[in-house]
Amino acid sequence: MQLQITVHRARLGRDEYRVIRPSRPIRGAVLTNRNPRYSFELTAEAAFQVTGLWLFAARSRHSLVHIPLRGNQPPDPDSSTTAGELDLVLGHSHGGFAPHRWKALRRSLDRGRSQTVVWNPDDVLTWQEVHRDNAEWRWRRPAGDRLHEQVQAHTLILLGTAGNFLHTARYILDLALWQPEPDGLGYRSATLHPSDSQLDRRGQGISLIRWS
Repeated sequence: MQLQITVHRARLGRDEYRVIRPSRPIRGAVLTNRNPRYSFELTAEAAFQVTGLWLFAARSRHSLVHIPLRGNQPPDPDSSTTAGELDLVLGHSHGGFAPHRWKALRRSLDRGRSQTVVWNPDDVLTWQEVHRDNAEWRWRRPAGDRLHEQVQAHTLILLGTAGNFLHTARYILDLALWQPEPDGLGYRSATLHPSDSQLDRRGQGISLIRWS
């Protein structure tokens, strides 16, 4: 599958950063803080786009992936969400990026250049692989090898390892592939929970909701 992205660069002091954004806004998605969970509501098309960006974050250790979502209208009119509250940033925890610098970095980005990247849904781990690894690492995974959440400048920043992003991409792709039954429920949900081996146990976790 093809994904149109824009590659931006910026410098803060001695540090240079590379930020990837989707070239076209992802309209069918909203991210809100529904304490005690973040809520990420998506359509099928948006879930496919986000899966591709999630995989890109796993493979690109020296980039931040920024998905603008603020102000988006919810994909389902029956949702209690009024509009998107948060953007989303994905990045590697070992890349040295400090989340408190995000506002300054966002303001400093250049106009960027367009690029097309290709991703394959078959590259996403199967549920069998995800469950096996989660069970193996549930209690033994180092604290530094987990997705860590932080909100800065109206943006949920998720920093983790390539493995964290590869495992959690399965949750989003599953929502994209879901086919509702005739006359069945109009949504499907999943939760990235702090008790999972991929997330920081001190975090809130993310509820994922796919609207038909």
